[in-house]
Amino acid sequence: MSNHSSATLTTNEREEQQVDPRRWYALAVILLPTLLISLNTYMIQVALPSMQNSLKASFSEAQLIVTGFSLGLAVALIVSGKLGDIYGRKRMLLIGVSGFTVMAALGGITSDPTLLIAIRTIQGLTAALIQPQVLSTLQVSFLPKEKALAFGIYGALIGVGFASGFILGGAIVNWNLFNLGWRMVFFFDVPLGLLVLLFLPIVPESRAAREQSIDWTGSIILMIGLLLLVYPLSEGQKQGWPIWTLGCLLLSLPFLFAFISVEIRKGKQGNFPLVDMSIFKHRSFSVGMATVVMIYLSMFSFFFILSYYLQFGLHDNVHSTSLVFLPIGVGFFLTSLVSSRIVKKWGLIVLKIGALVMGTCCLLLIGSLHMDAVHLLYFRNILILFFYGFGLGMATTPLVNVILSAVPSKDAGAGSGLFTTCMYLANSLGVALISILFSGSLQQSLLEAELSDYVRAFSTSLKVIGGLAFAAFVCLCFLDGRKK
Repeated sequence: MSNHSSATLTTNEREEQQVDPRRWYALAVILLPTLLISLNTYMIQVALPSMQNSLKASFSEAQLIVTGFSLGLAVALIVSGKLGDIYGRKRMLLIGVSGFTVMAALGGITSDPTLLIAIRTIQGLTAALIQPQVLSTLQVSFLPKEKALAFGIYGALIGVGFASGFILGGAIVNWNLFNLGWRMVFFFDVPLGLLVLLFLPIVPESRAAREQSIDWTGSIILMIGLLLLVYPLSEGQKQGWPIWTLGCLLLSLPFLFAFISVEIRKGKQGNFPLVDMSIFKHRSFSVGMATVVMIYLSMFSFFFILSYYLQFGLHDNVHSTSLVFLPIGVGFFLTSLVSSRIVKKWGLIVLKIGALVMGTCCLLLIGSLHMDAVHLLYFRNILILFFYGFGLGMATTPLVNVILSAVPSKDAGAGSGLFTTCMYLANSLGVALISILFSGSLQQSLLEAELSDYVRAFSTSLKVIGGLAFAAFVCLCFLDGRKK
């Protein structure tokens, strides 16, 4: 027994000797780009109307400024995660932050909407280089006992970006510093990007332990498949679902199935697939990814439909809309800060409670709407929205650590890429599906519908959104119940 304890102690000591002593300083550096991307996403949405007027852009061009970024981000996440595994995560982070910063500066000076769409698409590709490197670096740089706290801080920072992005974006546009208006939203990213580049040398380099090569066949097939899937999901609702969007969605399926087939064959042949499908044999990863889809479908659908109801049903301005989202962000932020401690003590029941709270809050909001459909900043609704954010933090922040802890270090980048890809696919799919449901329930055009129509459509949507949260709870029941 003593020999076994000594061996365990030696292993733990060896792990502590291998980790970088500056890892907590490095954490602050690698998380700053995450905050940068989160703030950028919400600030651009706020500044979009001003941007459209200034550039004399059409409605479709304005939407592509937003969609182009999401598109570039979604199609390249898995590939960039693998690039980090092969060529070094710090190196890919350097390229990603440099490109993101340069694109931000160019976005601030351009006056052509077509050029801005191209810049935003490239900026999405650079953001895709950043996201998986952050998660995989967190995974390989910290001791097992430290990972929950590191991922908790990561989640809390996303909460900060969500809570403050809308408000900060509106404030920057309204301040109109140096008479630059919406351009300051782009220029805001530049000093933060330069700050990351300045301190990036303290981040340790890491890569997969064995030599690998990039699977270009699988990469091309996957990127085409995701492009055919994400673009029509993003544009379909805005354009009334023309036939080409449905055709693209159907065409994406054979590409995605071909990708899976190619990866399985490469794995059996002992080659280096883009995604080693054997990681799905880990129960925590496979069930966890199903949970990610359900929980983020619910979350993104809720955010979208709440904004829709506020701006179209209640005719609230951007500032008022951002204030309604603030309680959600505060609840999310507070839970993310303590999630590592409570999950360590109570285990996966914390995530289950979070999913149940999210679903319950959706149902409570339906009842509250029938009492007062106008004043969403009434105390009762503030509490409901706060607890929704509280449950969201309990369900999502620890989930990152639960899923990625099941991924071997050699596949850290690919696993992180899969995780973030599922998040962004859930965003596009959730918005597309819930907007179809909302429009169908409205039974009127947006301009002709009355408040009662919006309340009915919002309530119907909330039932589905709550159902998705309860579905996430069911998925969580199949996860490994051991404490992480």
